[in-house]
Amino acid sequence: MLVTNRKYNSEATALAQKVANQTKERHAKWLVSHKYILDQSDVDSSLSRQSEFCDSVILKEEERITDNQRLLLECESERVEERRQAAEDRQKVYSTVVDDVAQVAEQLISETLLNQSIIKLFGRFPDLSYFISCAYSPSLTYSKLSVLTTNDNQLRTSLLTLVNNEKFCARIGKLARDINDPLIGIGTLGIDNCKILFPILMVKPILRWHNPLTKTIAPKLWQHMILTANVTRMRLEDAGVKNPEQGILLGVLRTIGQFAIANQFPQLFEDALVDKMRFYRENHHRDQYYACAEVKPNLNLLPQLLLKLEQSITKRVIEAVEWTPSTKHLKHALLDDLEGTPVLERSEYGAALAQGQAYSMYDMLDRSGVFVEKHKPFWFAHVQMPADALQDIRKKHPGKIALVNS
Repeated sequence: MLVTNRKYNSEATALAQKVANQTKERHAKWLVSHKYILDQSDVDSSLSRQSEFCDSVILKEEERITDNQRLLLECESERVEERRQAAEDRQKVYSTVVDDVAQVAEQLISETLLNQSIIKLFGRFPDLSYFISCAYSPSLTYSKLSVLTTNDNQLRTSLLTLVNNEKFCARIGKLARDINDPLIGIGTLGIDNCKILFPILMVKPILRWHNPLTKTIAPKLWQHMILTANVTRMRLEDAGVKNPEQGILLGVLRTIGQFAIANQFPQLFEDALVDKMRFYRENHHRDQYYACAEVKPNLNLLPQLLLKLEQSITKRVIEAVEWTPSTKHLKHALLDDLEGTPVLERSEYGAALAQGQAYSMYDMLDRSGVFVEKHKPFWFAHVQMPADALQDIRKKHPGKIALVNS
C-alpha cells in the first residue's frame, strides 16, 4: 500500500505541517553542521566519492592565486603593519563587519543563483532530456544509451570506473574485466541496471567534493539524493507501477538543486567579502577594512539558503529538461512536490517522491541521534506513509542501490 489514505482534521493537518517545516529546517542545519559526519554504514561506496576526497583534502597543483585571494593577502600584510586596536574595540568592529558581510553575501548568493543559467549554476549539465526520451521506451537499446557516453566524457569515465570495479561487478554477478569500451560497459550492466544507474552517474560529476569548506557537507548531500531516489523507486515498486526505476530520476532531479548552492557558496561568499572590503577601503573605513582579513565564510547562512533557494533552482532544472508525452507524469510529480500539493491529491509518482524525501531526512537525522522522536508520527502522516512500509524500507538498506543480476 503506497499511502495510508487517512483524512486528518484541520488541527492535525496544521500540526503535521508545522512538524514538517521544523524537520526540514533541522535537516538543512544537519547537512551544513561540521559536528555531524555522515554515517557510512548504509552508503553505496561504488557510487559515492567519499573515499576520494573526504579522508584527506586534495588540493590541485594547478590552483593559482586568484585576484580575490591576492587582495585578501594584500589586506593581511597591510593589517600586520598597522597598530592593533584594543581587543574590545576590535571585537566590536569585527562583529559589525561579520554582520555586514553576511548581509551582502546572502543577497549576492541569492541573486546570483536565481539568475544564472542552468549551465552556470552547475558548471555543466548532463543530457537528461535525451536519457528521458529513450530510457523508458520499450525500444531502448545499448546503442541508444551509448550515445550518452559518446557525448559526455565524464559519464563515460564514471561508467568505465564502475564496470571495472571488482566489488561492484560481484554485485551484478559478473567478473571484473579490463573494459575500455563504454558499449561493452553498458552491456555489462544490462539495460535494467542502466535505467537505474545512469541518472546517478550522469549527475555524479556535478557535486564538488574537494572544497575544504564543504567537504563534510558533500557526502551528506550525495546520500540525501541516493536515499530520496532509491526510496522513491522502492515505493513505486510497492505500488506496482510500470516503470518503478523512474523513481531514481525523480529523486535525482528533486535534490540536485542543493548541489548548486553548496558548490557555489565558498566562492560567492568570498566575492561578497571582497566587495565589502573594496567598499570599506574606498570609503576610508580602515578598521572595518582590516577586520575583513579575519572574516571566514559564515556557514550559518547556508541552511537558510538551502531552504530558500533549492525549490526555485529545482523548478528551473525541471523547465530545462525536455519532457516527452510519455514522461509528462514525472514532470507533474516534481511540480506537485514543489508546490506542496497534498499527498492524497498527487499521482502515485508524486506520493512516492514525497515519501522518498521524508524517509531520507528521517534516516539521516535519526542515525545522528537528532531526529525528534515525538515528531515521527506527524512527519510520516504528513506524507501518508504506512508504518509497515517504514520498517520494511529500513531492512532493505536503501542507501545502497539494489541491482539486477544479469
